[in-house]
Amino acid sequence: MKTEFKKTAQAMTINLGEFLVQEYLITEEQLEEALVYKDETRCRFGDACVRLGFIDQNTLTDMLSRQLRIPRVELEYYEIDSDILDFVDKDLVSELNMLPLYRIDNELVVSTDDPLNVSIIDSMQRSTKLKVMTAISTKEEIQKAIQSYFAIYTSASDLDEQPIQEESNESLELTEEEAEKIVNVADRILKDSVELGASDIHIEQKEKNIRVRLRVDGMLQKYRELPKSHASPLISRYKVLSGIDIAETRKPQDGRFKYQINKVRSVDLRVSTYPAAHGEKVVMRILDEARGKIPLDRLGFSKNVLESWQKSCSLPNGIVLVTGPTGSGKSTTLYATLNIMNTIEKNIITIEDPIEYKLDGIIQAQVNEKAEMTFAAALRSMLRQDPDIIMVGEMRDRETISLAIRAALTGHLVFSTLHTNDAVSSYTRLIDMGTDPFLLSSSIRAILAQRLLRVLCTKCKIEYEPLEKELNSINMKKPETLIYKKSNKKNCKNCRGTGYRGRIGLYELLVPSQEINLMITEGANDIQIQKAASEKGMKRLTDEGQDMILKGITSIEELNRVL
Repeated sequence: MKTEFKKTAQAMTINLGEFLVQEYLITEEQLEEALVYKDETRCRFGDACVRLGFIDQNTLTDMLSRQLRIPRVELEYYEIDSDILDFVDKDLVSELNMLPLYRIDNELVVSTDDPLNVSIIDSMQRSTKLKVMTAISTKEEIQKAIQSYFAIYTSASDLDEQPIQEESNESLELTEEEAEKIVNVADRILKDSVELGASDIHIEQKEKNIRVRLRVDGMLQKYRELPKSHASPLISRYKVLSGIDIAETRKPQDGRFKYQINKVRSVDLRVSTYPAAHGEKVVMRILDEARGKIPLDRLGFSKNVLESWQKSCSLPNGIVLVTGPTGSGKSTTLYATLNIMNTIEKNIITIEDPIEYKLDGIIQAQVNEKAEMTFAAALRSMLRQDPDIIMVGEMRDRETISLAIRAALTGHLVFSTLHTNDAVSSYTRLIDMGTDPFLLSSSIRAILAQRLLRVLCTKCKIEYEPLEKELNSINMKKPETLIYKKSNKKNCKNCRGTGYRGRIGLYELLVPSQEINLMITEGANDIQIQKAASEKGMKRLTDEGQDMILKGITSIEELNRVL
């Protein structure tokens, strides 16, 4: 891609309107209407076409890329080197809505939504003293990326404010200035948590202060400690946002709210309060729709496992299970799978507890036990809704399992989850819950066991020769080359001193053969089934993990942690 940027020519051959007409994206009449609208509103021609509904923003960006012969960069899938972010001025980047991508010698490649705007290109050139070459992205993509990348380096020092002055321990009255301070603190915690990629926010009252921790890449990390005087107003702020009774502090409560991070990005937060010795604890789960829209082929599947998984999911009927402990990415895998199956020809219905991400075109429902809307009750109703594909959030009880099997045997494809350590032990779990082994062998088409592994930081990971005891811990042979482990570099901006940045899926896929189905019917144990599956080519979680270690993706320490 870098060569492509360098060879880019920025001369137009024809104007944008003629180009869109040639591509059959707008008509001559729409061209004339857009030109009139452009003159009346003094906007760019492309923006006029979008506002009038003739084309969408992504199509406009793609066409400008082709017309101007400059690269189209989808920033959601593009990783920017942290060094280049240190090189440019954040305020200027935000002002120009122009994101630096990388540098080659005396040239700086940037992405902008307005590549013909000479003044903003000149501003960047004057600031950096480099020749600026342009690529193109949508305005929203650039704003989101700027917010995401630069927030990681933003100081949270504004949380180190003086404690709110209290006249007495019982008083909860705040001045207008103090109330505004609490709102700002609450907002900063939410914004920083989202931009740091946290999945959960923990606000815990201690005897003399409040501890705020974030779960990033599956691990809790210290974020901040705040004065004890912030406790009641801060927790009340989150309670108000989520519709929770602020006066009730003696029993657990649950709520939910949507939070607008910026003009183009919002997240849902699921809130849980818990009465503890030093005061209520609040945990907020961040439900970012962007995570629910990750393409299946970007989750970390090896080529063979991905092909087998997609083949299993394209079958007309049967049960397909995803299994693993809490927080292993089961929901993300299911959402990504349902997304690729979501076509006009398919009626897809789900029952979830709770709905984590909303999928356009899929009928989603949530468990509500007070209204007697359980997994089993919903599944019975689903079968009267003419479904092609059913997703049941979890196989929790015998009745749900029986109904799922019945649905599978009557021509429906059923997806669900279990909490087991590997694929094979799913059979044992279902049999222990009272399911007939014959029915399992007749209905189950595939079982995917998974974990989430932290990825070694590409900026600070170090090569080393592992000790024999390390290799023995994962039954790994001595590698022919050095492998990687995390460093102890505490000042690494890329990973914030953790040694890891991001996570990747680790998968074990069991597609039962006739031989394995017969073994299940005859009561074979896990070890026998595991051996038969391995002989048929199934790679275990440990095997896949070892491959990732050899590729430098993760470490022995991390594989041991998740297994």
